[in-house]
Amino acid sequence: MMQNVRVGRDHLTIWIRPDIKRQLDNHFSTDEGFRRLYLTNRANGASPRLSKYTGGSTTFMKTKSRLSKSLEHEATLAETFEYTHTLKANKKRFAHE
Repeated sequence: MMQNVRVGRDHLTIWIRPDIKRQLDNHFSTDEGFRRLYLTNRANGASPRLSKYTGGSTTFMKTKSRLSKSLEHEATLAETFEYTHTLKANKKRFAHE
């Protein structure tokens, strides 16, 4: 199961010596602590709560820039904060409410 994670990502580890890469692959595929962390992160990534915020994973300043273009004026920090922290489904409610 853990082996499927690395499919298509070999280009990221091309700089690691093959013998060290084998040791790391073996460690990460058998270490229970890493496996638990991996499964938790994977479940969190699939959680519908992840996409609750409007801003997504872009930086605050990039969101501010995009918002400025859509508003046709320079967005304030308060406008950007409100935009990124309101629900997608209901723009009147903050995500933490």
